[in-house]
Amino acid sequence: MDRRIAKSRQAMKQALLELMEEKHFDQITVQDIADKADISRKTFYLHYVDKYDLLDRVIEESLEELRAFSESVCEMDWLPATEMCFQYLQNHYAFFSTMLTSKGAPYFRARFLAFEFEAFQEELRRTTGDRPGALQDVMIPFVVHAYVGIVEWWLANGMPYPPKVMAEHVGTLLQALYETPMHRDKIG
Repeated sequence: MDRRIAKSRQAMKQALLELMEEKHFDQITVQDIADKADISRKTFYLHYVDKYDLLDRVIEESLEELRAFSESVCEMDWLPATEMCFQYLQNHYAFFSTMLTSKGAPYFRARFLAFEFEAFQEELRRTTGDRPGALQDVMIPFVVHAYVGIVEWWLANGMPYPPKVMAEHVGTLLQALYETPMHRDKIG
């Protein structure tokens, strides 16, 4: 890809995120994005259909990056993997805090929930085998919503605890849930 094209696209993505920190997504115009990115509207439309297309590409790229990261920690034990996940969120704080705590991006929250649902489901399959059941049907949504909720709380409150502390608490809860005798009897 031409360096100018890559530079323009990156400027537009950054402009969108910065604008979303300031105001609701519905209030952002293509002109706002173009002005912030120091490009023309014509240049914007050479790359994206509209602001929704830009937002969708930003979300898709971030989820692909997160998926690659998740694959790199999937073989780790709960606690170190959870710490690495919180470290990842901390390293990408501006993006995740904007996308998860902004009223302008509920679409991202839905996609993030779906991503986490798939990741937790895959982890459960990997650790217990492919044996679906009522407990799994209830436990996975419970765990995913709890996890995403604590991530939102952590980001919205400016990350009051370091990743290691969050990992210890969240990892301990997740490990206890997955290792309960009831869980082993029903699924394992």
